[in-house]
Amino acid sequence: MVVVGSRGCSAIREILLGSVAMATLHHVSRPVLVVPHHLQPGAPGATDRIEITFVPAQVVAGIRERVAPADLEAFFARTIPVVAAALTRVGAAPAGPPTAVYSHEERQAFDVTVGFPVESEPPDAAGLSIEHLPAGRVVRAEHNGPYSSLPATYAALASWFAGHARTPPRVMWEEYLIGPQEAEESRYRTRIVYPLL
Repeated sequence: MVVVGSRGCSAIREILLGSVAMATLHHVSRPVLVVPHHLQPGAPGATDRIEITFVPAQVVAGIRERVAPADLEAFFARTIPVVAAALTRVGAAPAGPPTAVYSHEERQAFDVTVGFPVESEPPDAAGLSIEHLPAGRVVRAEHNGPYSSLPATYAALASWFAGHARTPPRVMWEEYLIGPQEAEESRYRTRIVYPLL
């Protein structure tokens, strides 16, 4: 078994993207135990639970770009209002919270689509990229607290995958249930979702 630690660095995407913990989990052919940094129960950033559940298929309309971790915050800030305006123009209301779909990690960058779930694909896609998230079983965790402590939840999910002898899929998503426009950082709620293939 390979044991690696997760320091819970302030960059949320460090765990998702280029950290030693996630790189090891993706590329080592033996069991990997990821030990997250310590969080007191109930502290900001604590994970309520990791659960396996079934989710329906979703269509996410958004803007897709290849983004480096350092550019994610700016990408989100400029993208979400543009997507909301594009959906309004074609009369397609968001059917859920802002969502980011991550895929194709390579060389410290990845494809990310930021937008909203919609009931059906907008006409002519409204100039937006469309992601079809399949129905099926997922493993997910809800993170409570600021984005800076999200790496602890990613580390907990990495430990779950290692403990179940599974490799995380190359496509996953985050759902921003409560975010910067709605509450102070200590009350943010972010759901991290991995499909179980």
